[in-house]
Amino acid sequence: MMVGRPTVQQQNIYGIRHMALSTWLAGQWRRFRSTETRFARFQVASGRGKRCVLCHELSGSQALCGGCTADLHCLRSDAHRRCPLCAGISASGLPCGHCQRKPPPQTLLHASFAYRPPLSNLLYAYKFLGRNDLYAALAELMLAEPPVWPTPPDLVMTMPLSVRRLHKRGFNQSLLLAEAIAKHLNLPLLPPFAVTRAHRPAQSTLPRNERAKNVRGIFQVAPAADVKNRHVLLIDDVVTSGATIGELARTLQRAGAAAVYGWTLARAE
Repeated sequence: MMVGRPTVQQQNIYGIRHMALSTWLAGQWRRFRSTETRFARFQVASGRGKRCVLCHELSGSQALCGGCTADLHCLRSDAHRRCPLCAGISASGLPCGHCQRKPPPQTLLHASFAYRPPLSNLLYAYKFLGRNDLYAALAELMLAEPPVWPTPPDLVMTMPLSVRRLHKRGFNQSLLLAEAIAKHLNLPLLPPFAVTRAHRPAQSTLPRNERAKNVRGIFQVAPAADVKNRHVLLIDDVVTSGATIGELARTLQRAGAAAVYGWTLARAE
């Protein structure tokens, strides 16, 4: 039996049914989104939900919403275009010309992301606006973009702060990251005061050609620090010139460390 083309009346009926179905589905979606939003708002009102620290939209139980998390991952470093010793630009992914002429003391320096908005805004809130609760989200970002070890590390340590700066800020931002990463990697964490740091002007306030001199001799390793023949993973939040990490790596090697790997959340160009 041949079926002919639908009549105009049948086409109109099909069109009406299609519109009705579309309208119903749209209504269901709006009700779902409304319920989801009300639930998120209820969580915020009851103290169990959060707003994204970057865009202030509802983010459920997370410090960052899904959209901002995706934006941050767009800033991830391309390891194939980075010098493995200083994390600077290197088209080949091999040690850059500067590191070939003057190799730094660290065996590896890896920055997971570029220090640009919105990550720079997030770090500013973390360090200076009392949002030290962001450490878990920042550590997760780092762990999503890890380095490749020449030899697995034996222990984790944080970049120390001077006593004066620690008292002023109230916490060591790198220590919270180091604790989270050490726990994830199931590695021991070197006690924070096993390595001390003398107070000097902040590196960010100085021109690049003065930074190496500014950090010379500022670190001291305690006799009880167990770094001899160890592969030490050093965690910091941001690296710029690499002078501070280089000085600490040099100090640890004098104390007997077999190798020092630097891993930072971001690199400022």
